[in-house]
Amino acid sequence: MAAGKEAIGLFGGSFDPVHNGHLSIARSFLDSGYISALWILLTPNPPHKIEQSLTSYELRLQMLKRAFAEWEDVTISDIEDRLPNPSYTVQTVRHLAKAYPGKNFYLCIGEDSAHHFTSWHRWREILSYCELLVAHRPYDKELELDPEVARDAHVIDHKPINISSTEVRNLIQSDGDISGLVPASVQDFIHQNNPY
Repeated sequence: MAAGKEAIGLFGGSFDPVHNGHLSIARSFLDSGYISALWILLTPNPPHKIEQSLTSYELRLQMLKRAFAEWEDVTISDIEDRLPNPSYTVQTVRHLAKAYPGKNFYLCIGEDSAHHFTSWHRWREILSYCELLVAHRPYDKELELDPEVARDAHVIDHKPINISSTEVRNLIQSDGDISGLVPASVQDFIHQNNPY
C-alpha cells in the first residue's frame, strides 16, 4: 500500500439487524493499527443471500446509524445501494478506489469469509484494489489461507461475541429478550418501528 495515504477499512454486510457482535469486530478492526477509520457498507442485495428476504434497506440503514452514532471513526455508507445489483464486493472496491485515489482501502472480513475468499466473484481483482484485514480468534490454531490470498492479508486478533442476526430476529419474533444482544438505541428503534 502506498505510503502517506489515509488507510480506510471497509466492513460490509446486510446487518439485519446490526448487533453487538458487529460492534465488537468493528472495534477490533479499528484497534488493529492498520486503519484510521472504518466505513461500514450496508449491502442491499448480497449475492450469497438471494433466497433470504431482507428487512427494508432504509430500516437497516437507520439501525446502523443509531448503533454507531457515537463512533467518530466510523462512517455508515449507502454506496452499495447506488451501484448496480447484485452487490458484488469487486464492484464496490473498484468504485471506491477510483473515487478516492488518495486513500488506501482494506477489506475487513472475518476468518470464516477468509477461508472461502477464493470463491468470491473476481476475488483476484478485489485484491488488486485493496488488502484484507482478517479477524481471527486468537485462541484458535493459526489461520490457513490460500497462498495467493495470504500475500495480501493481515490477520488481526479478535475475540468474537457469539451472536447472529438470525438469532436476534428469531428472538424478536418469539417475544424474547434482545437486551444485551443489540445496542440500546437499536433495541428502542426495533420496538418503535417493529421491522420484524
